[in-house]
Amino acid sequence: MNFKKKEKPVTELIFCLNIEYTQEDKMQLSKLIQSYFRKRTNYVNSSMENLAGALLWVYSRINFLFENDESWSQQSIAGMIGIKPKTISNTASRIMDSLNIDVFDERFARKEIVDKDPRKDFLMMPSGFIVHKDQIKDLLINGLAKRDQKPIEKEEVSSDENKNSPKQGDNKNKKLNNYFK
Repeated sequence: MNFKKKEKPVTELIFCLNIEYTQEDKMQLSKLIQSYFRKRTNYVNSSMENLAGALLWVYSRINFLFENDESWSQQSIAGMIGIKPKTISNTASRIMDSLNIDVFDERFARKEIVDKDPRKDFLMMPSGFIVHKDQIKDLLINGLAKRDQKPIEKEEVSSDENKNSPKQGDNKNKKLNNYFK
């Protein structure tokens, strides 16, 4: 069977399993499935069962669902579909590599998981040091970082943030407070 023609049967197999899906799970899992089957290179052309199990395991890993619900574990998914857990693991790793998926991935994770991403609390200074957001104020006060140096964030600086940047003539506390807005 052609790779692109497997999308519908894999989707049906995934959603007919005895797993309690929330509405958000259904939406995010559908987005993951569609993204994978849009892939033109580096895709895993495996059996429908292997792909379904691997996609479920990828989603479970991204959202840490296996920690609280046994039905999302690798062994449970493998048992429901009738394949080996090692096969799921190997196929899931290749899928994650092909789509550049990491844990807490904003594209496919639940909103609550994305909000809990611990990496959002860290910034990279222009010098290359990675610091916690709470430490920047101390670094500025102690002179270890310059006020005109801004940390490099994951997202680009918007024009709204530029409006809130410190102005010359403000006292030191106002500058620090404006810097952290």
